[in-house]
Amino acid sequence: RQKKNENKKRCLEKHYPKYLPTASVIICFHNEEFNALFRTVSSVMNLTPHYILEEIILVDDMSEFDDLKEKLDYHLEVFRGKIKLIRNKKREGLIRARLIGASRASGDVLVFLDSHCEVNRVWLEPLLFAISKDPKVVVCPLIDVINDTTLEYTPSPVVRGAFNWKLQFKWDNVLSYEMEGPEGPTGPIRSPAMAGGIFAIQRKYFNEIGQYDKGMYLWGGENLELSLRIWMCGGQLFIIPCSRVGHISKQHIQNNFRFMQSLRYNNLRLVHVWLDEYKEQFFLQGPGLKSMNYGNISERVELRKRLGCKSFQWYLDTVFPELE
Repeated sequence: RQKKNENKKRCLEKHYPKYLPTASVIICFHNEEFNALFRTVSSVMNLTPHYILEEIILVDDMSEFDDLKEKLDYHLEVFRGKIKLIRNKKREGLIRARLIGASRASGDVLVFLDSHCEVNRVWLEPLLFAISKDPKVVVCPLIDVINDTTLEYTPSPVVRGAFNWKLQFKWDNVLSYEMEGPEGPTGPIRSPAMAGGIFAIQRKYFNEIGQYDKGMYLWGGENLELSLRIWMCGGQLFIIPCSRVGHISKQHIQNNFRFMQSLRYNNLRLVHVWLDEYKEQFFLQGPGLKSMNYGNISERVELRKRLGCKSFQWYLDTVFPELE
């Protein structure tokens, strides 16, 4: 379908080199609605030049819905050759499911995509181009909103990712000077954090920097942990305004007790590895957080040492001085 206000004229005037790194698009799902999942896959297949799309890796994290079994296999037949479908034998949760997908990928760049998205024309080229210039750059598209009942598509303004001391992710206005570079409002925007659902990272760099924290549960917190690790350990995180992906926002997660439990546990792991003396700010947000269990983090503490990462103070001074 045509999406209104898809990209500004300036984005359409950009030209990307023919030879870009290839991408493995990784989509994990658990009991996703069939149409939402199939729309995600077909939009990637139909709107991505095949010479940069190495493969789409679908990871079924123990779905119970019938139409995600034979019916899905049958419908994916039209895309033969480009799609790998992995079916987990037990429920792994988003974080580990993504790691399973990444371990099977062969493209130069990993593109993680939620299972209820719709990509736009020329969504992937700007992301791959940024990484081709600097492999330690991790990039996200602008995320447009698709209404979950009407499927109405609303373009997002140019925003950047941020968070508060409760470690709740939020969108933030972009400071005007950020848009004054040579590329104006279409240039890459430094982002203190990523939403986590949709981003691209060079595969080799993802492995070097320590992938995801395998000790985290189901869902949540992994986006901020990776954001801090990228910035503090020598990488950079940008939003690329000329890349746009529509995303169906789902409300049910906030109300799910198991998800909230895993989010808290994962946040505690992040806090104890990355926040240094500022972890006290997080503990002020909720009594009892200090005494809660967060598993064994020695491997992640060791990773931080090995990568020679900077302090959280450096991150506040340099990347996110606005954190209140």
